[in-house]
Amino acid sequence: MSLSTEQLLPILAIAITLSAYLSGIRLYLIQKIREIPRDDPEHAEKKYAIQKQLGWLTLADAPIVMSAFLLGLGLLWFSLTGLRTPAWMLSLGLWLFLFAGTMMVLQHFLAWHRTLIELVPISILVVIGILILIALMIWKTFLM
Repeated sequence: MSLSTEQLLPILAIAITLSAYLSGIRLYLIQKIREIPRDDPEHAEKKYAIQKQLGWLTLADAPIVMSAFLLGLGLLWFSLTGLRTPAWMLSLGLWLFLFAGTMMVLQHFLAWHRTLIELVPISILVVIGILILIALMIWKTFLM
């Protein structure tokens, strides 16, 4: 399957946007490390906790940056070289985009799960679940 420039440009735009978003989070976390006082007795533990977050972030950040690079290069390849764009370049760029997106979705689900477990009592979770089921039943009724 070959994608046209019109189909690749929105994917490239999303990849660049997500790359900038993840870069902002990375810079924020690095700043948080720098703000930990050196004389804090838990300095090493706090720093390591943030570094773990940076490690998890890299699972999405590195592939999305490479994806944006390959897709952008692939779109400019003919203009730069006069040669046909190698199929592997766009294919790898799209696979990296898919992988990075999957990593972001998984990380969001884990963060939501952690938030719900740590911050919300189970009774509220049950009520939310019931409300979602009712909403789905109402929605399905209107679709029929």
